[in-house]
Amino acid sequence: MSGHPGNLDKGGYLPQLIAWEVTRFCLLSCKHCRAAAKAEPYSGELSTEECFKLLDNIASFSRPIIILTGGEPMMRPDIYDIAAHGHELGLPVVMAPCGILIDDETAVKIVQSGIKRISISLDGATAKSHDAFRQVEGAFEGTLAGLEAAKRAGLEFQINTTVSRHNLSELPAIRELAIRLGAKVFNPFFLVPTGRGKELADQEISPEEYEQTLRWLAEKQNSPEIKQRVTCAPHYQRILRQMHVTGIRPVKGCMGGQTFAFISHRGKVQICGFLELECGDLRREDLDFRKIWKTSEVFRRLRDLDSYHGRCGYCEFRKVCGGCRARAYALTGDYLAEEPYCLYQPHGKKGKEKDAAELDDLDKKIISIIQADLPVALRPFGVLAERLSESPEEIMARIRRACSEGIIRRLGPVFDSPRLGYGSTLVAAKIPAERLEEVAELVNQLVGVTHNYRREHTYNLWFTLTAASAEQIDSILDDLRRQTGIAEFYSLPALAVYKIQVDFQLNERRTASGNVRAAGPGARPAEPAKLDERQKHLVRLLQESLPLVPEPFAELAKQVDFSAKEIVQQIADWLGAGLIRRFGAVVGHRELGFEANGMAVFQVDDNRIDAMGEKMAEHPEISHCYRRPTLDDWDYNLFAMVHGRGQAQVRRFVESLADELGISEYDVLFSTTEYKKTSMKYFLESVES
Repeated sequence: MSGHPGNLDKGGYLPQLIAWEVTRFCLLSCKHCRAAAKAEPYSGELSTEECFKLLDNIASFSRPIIILTGGEPMMRPDIYDIAAHGHELGLPVVMAPCGILIDDETAVKIVQSGIKRISISLDGATAKSHDAFRQVEGAFEGTLAGLEAAKRAGLEFQINTTVSRHNLSELPAIRELAIRLGAKVFNPFFLVPTGRGKELADQEISPEEYEQTLRWLAEKQNSPEIKQRVTCAPHYQRILRQMHVTGIRPVKGCMGGQTFAFISHRGKVQICGFLELECGDLRREDLDFRKIWKTSEVFRRLRDLDSYHGRCGYCEFRKVCGGCRARAYALTGDYLAEEPYCLYQPHGKKGKEKDAAELDDLDKKIISIIQADLPVALRPFGVLAERLSESPEEIMARIRRACSEGIIRRLGPVFDSPRLGYGSTLVAAKIPAERLEEVAELVNQLVGVTHNYRREHTYNLWFTLTAASAEQIDSILDDLRRQTGIAEFYSLPALAVYKIQVDFQLNERRTASGNVRAAGPGARPAEPAKLDERQKHLVRLLQESLPLVPEPFAELAKQVDFSAKEIVQQIADWLGAGLIRRFGAVVGHRELGFEANGMAVFQVDDNRIDAMGEKMAEHPEISHCYRRPTLDDWDYNLFAMVHGRGQAQVRRFVESLADELGISEYDVLFSTTEYKKTSMKYFLESVES
């Protein structure tokens, strides 16, 4: 490639890899299929002559690898001619067939067309799991037979695996199978729910599981047994560097629009196959791919990494990662939004400075309201629009922008862990300064950790931990002590709850509504609710962000055994019963200008503590207030979370509060680094793998 005269353009961007969906015709009906392909011909596919002209144009300015994919590319009778034409032009051509059509005759034809390598998908380590995913009985055996034919013809192959909850536990076994079969490369793809994959939203593994799985893969990266490539998980490039894996190929996590492009069966150009946003129409441009590559506004915006929104715009790893643009688009409607499945919190000035968002009066009204009062109705944005005398489209556009800029992190219910049968605690730890980053990363990998902060104190690491039982919490902490060799991890569970109500007001105060359930004075945990499997499935769906469409519950109803009306009623019932604390927006306080996060702690006599907790709960500056146990060297028993626009403001408030209540012993621990902040994922253990 280096000798080609068009290998560098003025902007330094040329395609290195093009995935070309030559057809959507396919004999399989895979659950995750981006194209939702069917076993029938599709109209409008590029003709042989158009295919040749397209390849001529691509070869005129670059030498990217051309991946002939589908559907099933072998269903095109001219596929060998297309491959041979690309090969004659000097383009490296590979193919991604399903495998079941490969026999000795077709394997020889593939080789004679100039293709030296194919990629075959195995999504299970056994016939049972693979065939269930591919939804065709005998697919597993047919694929293995095709691989044997490929080997007899001298055709190299790699194994692709779409990683989801369906096969996560089988991933090591699939990798071992790829090694035994003689694959040159093992290539895990991480599920992006588009096409038929939308129906697998609850099969997408959680951000915590992504992190754990990517770290496991990073440990295998330099294994001599098989080469490894990871796709649709751009933060893998960040993890490789954090784990100091050597010999990393200089590739970017998300290459869409920068070194990679996708071409559909009808000649539509996209940044990738999972982001169905047209960047150009080849037929409209007379098959001039070069023109689209150089002039597409979407491609141009993607190449400006500093313009990305949310964490991706100021992360120090943005040049090697970039976040998944398809997941960002699926969640927010903004392909420049932050990667929603990445847990990493950028480290301040190492990346671009992050300023408080610029919001007008309408933005402030919307965000102030929906933190605790998003209407539980079939058309919630319509109800909100009527209340604010705006159009539903304008309301959704404002919320969508707030999501893309990290102001709104999630839209939906905040569940009460004890009512769902889970135990939770606050953990205080004393970590040597030189090991703090290392231990924080280890804590971040725990699925039950939702918040993890460094605070200014000898107890310098504080994190929340939720698990199925108190015994499991103890076991997790014991494991941490063994792994780190650090004994000082202390559990401080809530003994009484005086307030849980996160509500950052940006405008006039909101009047109280029925869509919020703050803890009552001195409230103790209620008995866990008994949910059936149908209800647990709904919980799993609701803990993801609500779709930003006019009727979001109708969209969710497609994925669960509830009608839209039943979902609305169930949410209302759960709010009334306290299973849902509030239904609305989870916001980023720093994006709203509340830079200081202070954990105020007080020493209060046992006979006064309930009264003091109830008094503190009356103050809007306090979002959480709990009674917690003391430690031998920690006599504080009343905890209150205080947010402010600066540390001085928080300190003044706490001092005034302590003086008002006659409390002499108190302190404020400010968070200096946010290692992790995400929402808890419930009932994942009940999903069958």
